[in-house]
Amino acid sequence: MSKPVVLIFGAGANVGLSIASKFKQEGYKVAAVSRTIKDDLKKVADKTIASSLSPEEVQKDFGEVEKELGPPNVIVYNAYSLSVADGADPLSLPPSDFFKDLNGNTSSAYAAAASAATAFAKVPSSLPKVFIYTGNMCSSLVIPEVFSLGVGKNAMAYVIQTAAEAYGIKEKGEKGFWYFADQRFEDGVPVMAHINGEAHGEYYWHLVNQKTQGPWNNTFVKGKGYKQFEPELKRDVAGMTELIQQADERKGEL
Repeated sequence: MSKPVVLIFGAGANVGLSIASKFKQEGYKVAAVSRTIKDDLKKVADKTIASSLSPEEVQKDFGEVEKELGPPNVIVYNAYSLSVADGADPLSLPPSDFFKDLNGNTSSAYAAAASAATAFAKVPSSLPKVFIYTGNMCSSLVIPEVFSLGVGKNAMAYVIQTAAEAYGIKEKGEKGFWYFADQRFEDGVPVMAHINGEAHGEYYWHLVNQKTQGPWNNTFVKGKGYKQFEPELKRDVAGMTELIQQADERKGEL
């Protein structure tokens, strides 16, 4: 029987290490990818990779893990890139910083997600298949000082919602269940720098063991689990051919 594998991108000293420790405790092989590999992580992970986490490196890292440990059935993207802007003049942020953040928060995350969708087809049906992106409050708040982070997080929220609809709901998890996870205080206020690593490890383990696709925008509270704070961002799912046909039929109204 294949042993389950978790692959963590952005395995830092708080959230990443806690997730690695929890899944190791539960019998998983652990692959951890980070810009810097600390000794604590080496003690937990079966495989560590020091990586720039560029989109190209993420694809390469994914392939290396799959070759050595087998296709991962749980993928966590916990990496991020943040450039602080002038809150009174946010668009003064240099384009180079904006593009760097977009790469770290969206392009590299998409590379991991696309690789995961392919890898899930190789995972035995007896194992869960889950992709979790560590999100934050930027999906519901405008914060000028960190707007480039918000742009990237919101772009990936669209990717996660699309995958949850197409794979998690329509295909009933054949290509995985997909989540944008966001820790909050009990009243919905963002935890900011007080993000709790252990709470993430426990809650991500809970998500992995769900049998159906849960809310893609998965806000949670330490020790309490999922709690909805904002109205559900509901987008109808439509095919391009259907939309073009509909517009063609109604062009006379314009």
